[in-house]
Amino acid sequence: MESRQAVIEASNFTQVLKDIGGGELTEHSFSRIVTALYQDHHGRSQLREHLSNWEKFSSSFASRANAGILAGYCHYVLGHLDEAQEILAKEKRHAWGVYYYIRTLLDRHLFTEAVNAAEEASKKFDDFLPLAFLTIEVYCKSGWEEQVPKLLKQLESKWGKTPVYLYHQGLYQERVGEYPQAIASYRKTIDLDPQFCLANFRLGYCLDLYGRGDEWAIDQAIAAYENCLRIFPSYTNAVINLGLLYEDRERYHDAIKCFETVLKYHPEHPRARLFLGDARAATRMFYDKEEEKKADRQSQVLKIPVTDFELSVRSRNCLQKMNITTLGDLIMKTEQELLSYKNFGETSLKEIKDMLAQKGLRLGQGLEQGSPDAPASRNPLEATADPELLNRSIETLNLSVRSRRCMERLGVKTLRDLINKTEVQLMAAKNFGMTSLNEIKKKMAELGLRLRG
Repeated sequence: MESRQAVIEASNFTQVLKDIGGGELTEHSFSRIVTALYQDHHGRSQLREHLSNWEKFSSSFASRANAGILAGYCHYVLGHLDEAQEILAKEKRHAWGVYYYIRTLLDRHLFTEAVNAAEEASKKFDDFLPLAFLTIEVYCKSGWEEQVPKLLKQLESKWGKTPVYLYHQGLYQERVGEYPQAIASYRKTIDLDPQFCLANFRLGYCLDLYGRGDEWAIDQAIAAYENCLRIFPSYTNAVINLGLLYEDRERYHDAIKCFETVLKYHPEHPRARLFLGDARAATRMFYDKEEEKKADRQSQVLKIPVTDFELSVRSRNCLQKMNITTLGDLIMKTEQELLSYKNFGETSLKEIKDMLAQKGLRLGQGLEQGSPDAPASRNPLEATADPELLNRSIETLNLSVRSRRCMERLGVKTLRDLINKTEVQLMAAKNFGMTSLNEIKKKMAELGLRLRG
């Protein structure tokens, strides 16, 4: 398998595309296309023009198969997934045609179709190595990870020490929750091939999401994402995630530069536009902190550490042992939960309630639905929504890394879990602000879902 970084081409994008269409399609061919596309400032406009008159443009290509596969691939890299799927569905007789057809299905979250296409193609192209590894990725992303060990075993003897094998081994380990092992596999991949962009991205993702807030792990995640920036063309998701981590570290200008870089190549990228506005707002907060705090008062209050208050030694020790560090953590507890804890009595309870009252909060508030006196309950939507939809993995929402970290901390694994959370519960999570809340609410609304009241 070739390196994920293609050599920057001296010729312009149009010439590169013609050269590739006139020869044999290889993995390097597709790397050349995307590299030239990002290198040439007019590449995207040229490509859109060629696609609008593709039959004429591709008349000199080596075969009609090349023309069809490249048309589908070009739509794919431009993000035109509907068009890519329609075109590539007609090219499944060819290895690279079915390969990018399956990738398009994955990107559209059509997981059942992707599994069926991968299994069918694997029988027809059983010696096509890129498809074998893509099938592993399909199984991991589609929730069929139990199929993966057998495939890895078949590939191990010949490819077990290669970067591509170690990377896909890491994907499987990550999928089944073996995060330390996945991190080790990604590190081994990068040791063998420092230019393996996706391995750097997955390493950064795992360290960031599963590092449990450890500062060393976050430093390493930032370093992994920064490595992605040194590989041309940069991986968009890595640039966005890096920007979010910069923002968490209050490196707002570095975050802005990341989001602007994404928008330079993808002007309509919705998350980059959203996060850019958020980062720019944060720079204004530096100069007018009081005004910005008022705009997001609830979020700020919930993040106040309990150590900021003068509590008795007994109350402080009990909260520490219960892993309650902020007011947001505290309002997720009820009086009964606190009183059931060893050495926590009525005196400590009164002290805690008085402390919360100073900030207009009370115990159990984060669990409530509707009015202040209403007991905690399930979202009524759970009784009417499609059970299959509610059982979908939270990953199918394709959330930003910041929102995903919040879901992990709250133990949200499915859409059913998510609809039974309140805005207060989400806002109480570390580094979770209005931008992330709006992102989640928008994604849910697209599916006809909403948070618990």
